[in-house]
Amino acid sequence: MVTLHVFISTGRFRTLEEMRNYIDETYTEDGDGIPSEFIEEVELDEYEPGCIEAFPSETGKPVPLAQLVAGASWSDQWLKSFDGTAMADAAICVFSPNVVENPSNCSLQYLGTCDFMPT
Repeated sequence: MVTLHVFISTGRFRTLEEMRNYIDETYTEDGDGIPSEFIEEVELDEYEPGCIEAFPSETGKPVPLAQLVAGASWSDQWLKSFDGTAMADAAICVFSPNVVENPSNCSLQYLGTCDFMPT
């Protein structure tokens, strides 16, 4: 079973790089992790960066969630759990093993969570 959390935004990010800077942990010269703004906001545990997907709008304008996350992992299996017509120009999908402790504390709009069995 996979747990997914979905966050969306409009007008906050201009590029995928800006999104990744908001999401991804950085490291000191000694290799110690420095939590990102996103990690701190949602109190992310079990950090696995490969299981956090970021989707900026190709046009830079808001589009329906279904269009925005069309390339997301397993989207055909979980998208029906969310309002695919919700408009945004950026989406973040956080899959387990990442554990989101406080999603409502995020500065982005939290659409919710769902569990699904990948096939």
